[in-house]
Amino acid sequence: MESFIQKQEKLLEAVPSKAPEGEGGREAKEGSMQEDMDGLEQGTHPDTDSDPETALADLALDVLRLLMMDHWSWLCTENMQKVFHLLFGTLIQRWLEVQVVNLTCTQRWVQYLQLLQESIWPGGVLPAVPKPARTEEQKKAAAEQALQSLMGILPNVVQEILGTSKCRMSWNLVLESLAQPVINRHLVFCLLDILLEFLVLKGSSDELGTAAVAPSASSGLDRAGVAAH
Repeated sequence: MESFIQKQEKLLEAVPSKAPEGEGGREAKEGSMQEDMDGLEQGTHPDTDSDPETALADLALDVLRLLMMDHWSWLCTENMQKVFHLLFGTLIQRWLEVQVVNLTCTQRWVQYLQLLQESIWPGGVLPAVPKPARTEEQKKAAAEQALQSLMGILPNVVQEILGTSKCRMSWNLVLESLAQPVINRHLVFCLLDILLEFLVLKGSSDELGTAAVAPSASSGLDRAGVAAH
C-alpha cells in the first residue's frame, strides 16, 4: 500500500499542473495507474490455492489446524491440509452454508427480535425501574446455557476428533471475548451501522424508483394534452 501511494505521488509530481494532456499522455498515465492497481491487488491478495467457492471451508480448516496443532501436529502439515481441502472442502462449505441459513432464517429472526423485545420491554411495557443486577450464580448459569448451545452446533465427529475439553475451551474463549464491554459496544455499533446502511440504501432506491416513475407519468400526460389539442 505504501509503495502504491508513493508511486501515485510521484506521478502527480511529474505531471505539470497547467500543461494540457494529450491523448497519448492520458493513455500512458491510465496504463501506468492500471499497472499499479494490478500490482496492489496482487500484493493484497497473493496467489494461493484457495477456492473462492470454499472460502468458509478454508477458514474452518485453518481454525481446526490451530486447534489440533498441539495434539496432532502431523495432521497440520501443508500436504495434509491440501488433502483435507480436496476431500472435505465442499462438504464443510455446504454444512457451514446450511448452518448460516438456519441461523438467519425468518423464524430465527423472529425469535431474536422477540428475545430483544422481551429483554427491553418485558410484558410489552417499559419497566418503571431498572432491572436489578444479575447475581454471579445467574451469570454462571447463563454462560453455561450459552456454552451448551454453542457445543450443540458442532457435529459429534468434530468433538470426538478435537476432544470435548478442547471444544469447550474454545467456546469459552469466544464467550469471554463477547463478555468484554468494549467488544460488545463495538459489535452493537457495527450491527447498527449495517442496519442503517441497509435502510438508507433501500430508502434511496425506493425514492429513485418513485422519481423515475413521476417524470415518465408527467411526460405521458403532456403528450396526451398535446394530442388532444
